Amino acid sequence: MNERITSAQFMHLWEATNLDTMPHPFEHRTAARSENELFNEKQQLEQWSVGEADPRLREAIAVLRHPDVSVSVFTEGTEPLLVRGAIRGRYAVVAEQEVRTAETGDLRIQVEIGARTPDIGQFVGTLLRGIPAATPGRNRSVDAPPDDLRPGAGSVGVLQSALSSGVDLFKKIVARRKAAGYICIHGRWEGARDSILDSLTWIDVADDGRYLYYTDHLMRLRSATHEVMAENLERRVRGALRAP
Repeated sequence: MNERITSAQFMHLWEATNLDTMPHPFEHRTAARSENELFNEKQQLEQWSVGEADPRLREAIAVLRHPDVSVSVFTEGTEPLLVRGAIRGRYAVVAEQEVRTAETGDLRIQVEIGARTPDIGQFVGTLLRGIPAATPGRNRSVDAPPDDLRPGAGSVGVLQSALSSGVDLFKKIVARRKAAGYICIHGRWEGARDSILDSLTWIDVADDGRYLYYTDHLMRLRSATHEVMAENLERRVRGALRAP
């Protein structure tokens, strides 16, 4: 299924799942300017949902609302990238919202159904397809201990000094950041709480290129091709699906 609906229609179906705020990173602002207009809008949406809406839309919303794992991909600015995807059982759903400068746009919802499980690689590819292309960063790999990036931090011992060798380069790269995007891996909803299990960030650096940034016991920058980003996200999605 590949369906296009308005943000108001999405919100109407989403509210039926007992949540009254759009899932991150989507947004909806009603065009109604009075109580009467709001009432009429709700009446029209109810008629649409009962008589015209594809029944599979409710199934897609249910996957987004009750996922085994979900992922949000977003950027900031006047024309941001706003994507949310989810996997449940055999189903993979990806929704993308078009947002223009002063108004919320429509959402495109795509559903894929696997024989036993969805194609995780295809799911990740669909999530990331809207990210603009960029030259990979010139430095293949830069790592730094979190403590050494704090103001006034100093190195202690030979091992710490070795690990801290990338701190200055790390700081220089991040300081020249001109754009960034964010990827969050979410677990199951806890009531109205949208839990975050893991995250990745990509940064575009002036006179350099794109880096993938993430943290484990070190803060890491990796020269980021599309393949590097997809591999890192796919590994995290698979890990989240395996978790109890």
